Amino acid sequence: MVKTRFAPSPTGYLHLGNARIALLNQIVALQRGGKLFLRIEDTDRERSSSLFVDAMIKDLAWLGISREGDPVFQSSRFSLYREKVLELWSKGWAYPCFCTPHELEAHRQECLKKGRPPRYSGRCRHISFLEAQARIAEGEPFSLRLRVDPEVRVEWRDMIKGRKRFRGKDLDDIVLLRSDGLPTYHLAVVVDDGEMGITHVIRGEDHMANTPYHISLFEALGYPVPFFAHVPLVKAPSGEVLEKREDSPWTLKTLRKEGYLSPAVVNFLITLGWNPPHPPPLTWEEILESFELKEVSPAPVSFHLPALNSINRKIMAILPAGELMEQVSPFLSSPVPFLKDRWVTLLEMVRANASTLAELAVWVERVIKGSEGLLLDEREKELLRRFLREAKVASSFTQALPVFAQGLDKESRNFFYRSLRKALTGEVSGPPLGDLMDFLGDQEVEKRISSFSIG
Repeated sequence: MVKTRFAPSPTGYLHLGNARIALLNQIVALQRGGKLFLRIEDTDRERSSSLFVDAMIKDLAWLGISREGDPVFQSSRFSLYREKVLELWSKGWAYPCFCTPHELEAHRQECLKKGRPPRYSGRCRHISFLEAQARIAEGEPFSLRLRVDPEVRVEWRDMIKGRKRFRGKDLDDIVLLRSDGLPTYHLAVVVDDGEMGITHVIRGEDHMANTPYHISLFEALGYPVPFFAHVPLVKAPSGEVLEKREDSPWTLKTLRKEGYLSPAVVNFLITLGWNPPHPPPLTWEEILESFELKEVSPAPVSFHLPALNSINRKIMAILPAGELMEQVSPFLSSPVPFLKDRWVTLLEMVRANASTLAELAVWVERVIKGSEGLLLDEREKELLRRFLREAKVASSFTQALPVFAQGLDKESRNFFYRSLRKALTGEVSGPPLGDLMDFLGDQEVEKRISSFSIG
């Protein structure tokens, strides 16, 4: 059975890049009749927070990501990691390192000064088992490092990046267990993937350099080596990495707060670096039927707000009015009066003017509450007074509008339309004026125009 995993660190909120990885793992699992697992990589005790764990679970549910069973927490598996690293030591795949932080930093600076990659010198690599045991018995601090064979070649065919090769002499004897007894990322992630039976590791391309170490560890511990896919990172328009802080514009929490719909975010993410069979939006069924991980472009991708707005607008346009009403209600600043069964008419009239639920809520309130506190100049007031006089002798404001506008030159006509819109909603653009006045009714239209044109 295919098993994928999404393994975030609870040190911030999920951003679009994280969400894309989760989405791809979900799709690959569902396409193959498999399962997606959620693993919380919370070994960083100082930065990890249950607040972020709860937020991640909420974000994934909102996005439509379903997981198998309860989340797996790395912080509850330290004894397992220690057991496995001792197994590696007993097999000769790991060795104790007694170098002090000062010695390691001095060597690092020396490497940088000479223009060499700052790899470990191998100073403790050849210490005998007996000597190591004696030094440990005396209480000397130590870490455990992976013993990399300089003659080995690590190869794999990445599902996105293609064939990759690394030489052992270009790799480092990385730390697996720190001197404080805590596992490093490399040890924990391989042990977890192996014990959970993960078959496909789909993660960001920033982990590419870790993969040769992880393949070595899979083999050393006797675990099957999974398939790997390294996904290009999602960058901000400026080219910078996405932030996970609460006020970041790239987090799912922020996008949800701004009124983006979950299907829109899913469609936006799935089309980053992948060409669907037809322009979005796509249903989940269409995505599962047509998406191919191997077709994802290995090139970098960046967040493009107009693209997300376009998809969100399209989905809002086809959403049933009743569902749209439920979605937009939380974004209203206060309950709107006298709507009752007129919600559908109002939403159908203004939905084309909004890209998000938040924008739609603003339009609902502009139509319902008018434009209190807005100032018009004398020319605007005069045109509105003239229109008000002519409309009073017509059967309705809606019928009076084209007749009055026909008597104006083009420039004055456009100016009048903008003035009338300002009086009715406070905006110079929006839904068709005829539809707007029909919805408000002659009494409300006259009231709003009079409040600006008289005096």
